[in-house]
Amino acid sequence: MKKTLSVAIIALLFIAGPLMSQKQLYFGLAGTGLSSVITNQNNYGLPFEMDYAFTMGGSGNANIGFDFSNNIGLKLEIGYSILGQKYTDTYNDTVYSRNIKLNYLQIPLLFKFRTGGDVAKFYLLVGPQLNLLLSASQKYLKQDDIFNENFTPSDWTKPVLIGQETITDRYNSMDIMGRLDIGVDINLAKSLFLNVGLTMAYGFTDINATDWQIKDHTGNYNPSHNIYGGINFGINYVLPIGSK
Repeated sequence: MKKTLSVAIIALLFIAGPLMSQKQLYFGLAGTGLSSVITNQNNYGLPFEMDYAFTMGGSGNANIGFDFSNNIGLKLEIGYSILGQKYTDTYNDTVYSRNIKLNYLQIPLLFKFRTGGDVAKFYLLVGPQLNLLLSASQKYLKQDDIFNENFTPSDWTKPVLIGQETITDRYNSMDIMGRLDIGVDINLAKSLFLNVGLTMAYGFTDINATDWQIKDHTGNYNPSHNIYGGINFGINYVLPIGSK
């Protein structure tokens, strides 16, 4: 029994040795050009909903990553993102447009798997992302003028200023998203690599604050969620632990 245990320990050390030598710590900066969507628009009970328009946003972050081996690692990012949604439509011969901007502090913790050669490695990142709302604003126009009118939703007792510009209080302070990235790490030098890839995220929580979960014109309430997808670029500096 002791002999078997000794052989097992030696075998584990033999396997773990190369893995330990493949560890590395890295720091980086990255930016993302993205398109965002808010599902189930909250139009404060007005008797119409507007068509969605293509909406651009962006994010930037500083990150730190640790690779346990050539294939497995973890990555933590801290960054700033601009999400939101644009709408436009014509109702009763009147043109309406709306542009919502949601500014978040973005903190994802991602599991990383990668595989490939010495120069380029394909990667998969997946994990939860915490979004902390910093501010929210809108530009709501009616025939090119601010939609500066009051409207009282059917389930409310007080009027809503439709075109109010600062609307931070109308959204929850936190959103939890699921994040998925795929791409490639490209080694530029021994201690420097570039990453390029696609990033996607879906919000699991309703972004509308409890007091602003207003029924639509059909008498139903549908929760709103953040969704985005984009292209990510980053540069990273490696602090090797052991020899690669």
